[in-house]
Amino acid sequence: MIDIKNNTLLTSESIKGKVFGSQGKDTRNQGIIDIMDLEIDFLKHKETKGNLFPIEIYPKAIQEIIIEINNKHLFPIDYLGAGLLSAASASIGKSHKLKVKHGWQEKVNLFMVIVGQPGDAKTQALKFCFNPIQIKESQLFVDYENQLAEYEKNNSENSENKNKEKKPILKRYLLSDFTPEALILHHSYNKRGICIYVDELNGWLKNFQRYNSSGEAETYLSLWSGTQVTTDRASGKSLRLEDPCLSVIGSTQISVLKDFGKDGRATNGFMDRLLFVYPNNEKVLRWNIQQVNKVIFNNYTTLIHNLIDLGDEDPNLSTVFTMETEAKEYLFQWQNNRPDKFFFDYERSIEIKLQQYVLRFALILQLIHSTVENESKNKVGISSIKGAIQLFDYFYHNAIQVRGEILKKNYFETLTELQKNILNELPKTFTTAEGIKIACKLIEGKSRVSDRQFKTYLKDPKLFKRLAHGSYEKIV
Repeated sequence: MIDIKNNTLLTSESIKGKVFGSQGKDTRNQGIIDIMDLEIDFLKHKETKGNLFPIEIYPKAIQEIIIEINNKHLFPIDYLGAGLLSAASASIGKSHKLKVKHGWQEKVNLFMVIVGQPGDAKTQALKFCFNPIQIKESQLFVDYENQLAEYEKNNSENSENKNKEKKPILKRYLLSDFTPEALILHHSYNKRGICIYVDELNGWLKNFQRYNSSGEAETYLSLWSGTQVTTDRASGKSLRLEDPCLSVIGSTQISVLKDFGKDGRATNGFMDRLLFVYPNNEKVLRWNIQQVNKVIFNNYTTLIHNLIDLGDEDPNLSTVFTMETEAKEYLFQWQNNRPDKFFFDYERSIEIKLQQYVLRFALILQLIHSTVENESKNKVGISSIKGAIQLFDYFYHNAIQVRGEILKKNYFETLTELQKNILNELPKTFTTAEGIKIACKLIEGKSRVSDRQFKTYLKDPKLFKRLAHGSYEKIV
């Protein structure tokens, strides 16, 4: 483990034998309001839709990192907060598990989707969040090249050694372009866990049908749950993962969200396993000359590398955490008081999957806090449980919003071309007279539709909302 400092660059000498020692201490229990508290309150105040990613679930030292990157690079808070959560999950892998009760242990793997418009820094934010893991992968590749060169040298110099030495393998944390067979193979090389890290997740979904027309989605359902997976390779050798830990992270545009529900994924539980990150206030990213404090990059790299180092001695073994009594009672009471009746079936499925995610969130948060605050702890505390429930609320809101987007898109596709054209030409809000002028305009000397037809069109509640007499708003 190494040290995290504020305003002090880390060196090889300064970090020897040390663990996290941030000056960014939590002060609320002391009745003190610090800069981070004010920053978070301001961020919440300026967000009108009220679903900002709750970065207060992190230690103050981590909040400082997120705020600094947001201030200097203008990456959305949601992308940074969620990207950090995903990177921490990928770093931990199955090195740690949470025991809920006998026979029930949860790992920390997450399936996350970053949603936004083109040019809103999805790629850049994820690149920052996963850069420390990329650094580790670069180190592993250098080691692999050196080992391979030594292996080839030994085989060429002494034919008797040929096939006696085991050929080096490349250990990976992240995969971007792969076949289903390669995914399982690389996971077998790194039994601790693998993260699918792709810029555009829509391409990943399309590959489901490219390699396997029936079973790939089901394989990912099993990998999400952490159950055994077996694959038969073309070479004739079978691979089996007894205890897989697969995470997924990538981005998509709002306009293609509907593709996530295609080919049965909206009804087989696949979509309900996805954590959607959906910022409230999308802005065009403006360039600036402000520089991020180098300490911030070092501190964040320190956090992720320390999480990777946790239990790195044996990738086949897992440290099992339990919950403190107060934390477990709080969690179970919360779960037992959740709604059990839902208007839509997908609401029930989202609720159940996110309740399971709460356990994963809690373990990730506990490990982040323990790492930053230098605590030797093997229990999840109540603060981590409460933070995990905040994440439940955040992702539940986004999941319902995404379902609404998908339903609207699908309904829009059922309209005729004339109906679509009129809808697209209408402004966000309009009066009946303004709408008639647009809808009934002359095309080659003839009105596109009659007044009566347009007024009937206005009665569609899936497309229009009546604001007042003679005043309407487009919903789609």
